[in-house]
Amino acid sequence: LTRVAGFEWGSGFYINPVPPEQAAAFLRDVDLDLD
Repeated sequence: LTRVAGFEWGSGFYINPVPPEQAAAFLRDVDLDLD
């Protein structure tokens, strides 16, 4: 996680520093317990 910086405060847009491939790999490995 990162902190909100000047760009985010001023523009209202948030920067996601995680590459999409890394995020997808993490989400594929999540084990959902759907009981």
